[in-house]
Amino acid sequence: MMKRYEDLDITDNFMFAKVFSNKDVAKDFLQSVLKIQIEKISVVGEATTQEDPFHKSVRFDVVAKDDTPGAARYFDIEMQMENTGELPKRARYYQSMCDLDALGKGVDYDELREQFILFICPMDFFGKGKAIYRFENREASDPNILMGDLTYKNYYIFKKYGEIEDKSTREYMQYFATQKHESEKMKRIQELVEKYRRDPITRKAYMTLEQELNIRYKKGRIDERKKMAKGFRDAGFPVEAIAKQTGLTKEEILAL
Repeated sequence: MMKRYEDLDITDNFMFAKVFSNKDVAKDFLQSVLKIQIEKISVVGEATTQEDPFHKSVRFDVVAKDDTPGAARYFDIEMQMENTGELPKRARYYQSMCDLDALGKGVDYDELREQFILFICPMDFFGKGKAIYRFENREASDPNILMGDLTYKNYYIFKKYGEIEDKSTREYMQYFATQKHESEKMKRIQELVEKYRRDPITRKAYMTLEQELNIRYKKGRIDERKKMAKGFRDAGFPVEAIAKQTGLTKEEILAL
């Protein structure tokens, strides 16, 4: 079940996407944790969905582009509260989807932007004790040789904020971990959280999302029951017994 709307905080994907889709918030965060300068930024939607009938769709939290003249950078920022066991591979897929979005038809490969995939997590699912993991492609026998594909994947373990030396990065991670908002930057983020909690339009969007997810969940359960029923039927089990266990009608089971 999804959280009550009144209980959402910055670590919930819906609220995180709403707050960090604000250009100023996204810009300051990226500059603080990546130590880069961004003059102009555009946010490409909150919880952006890329639909493709031939591929798995993906829902991003926050995607942003550096529109500074002469710059070519692309950012995906994800709040990930659960260790689903496949985050490295998900980062790989997110990278490919960002590239697909950035590389329009007829565009040369050399126009691909520098790309950063940033995961913000409470847990150290790599299990190596680091507060920040930064990955880029290097030659295996000589790590000094960079592949040069301009792709970077960073994982920030916010519960280990006390071990982060950089003050500005630590400040963000501490806020994610504790919700404390002592600095002006963190107060501004918390004000946005509280603003969206009061906003009826945002509340309606959340309720609509909840309904959509519930429909998808119920459909998945029905598909699962049908698959199980077909298996039992094909194995010779009585249709009446299958109907009793799955809740499907005899007609539905026979039609599978």
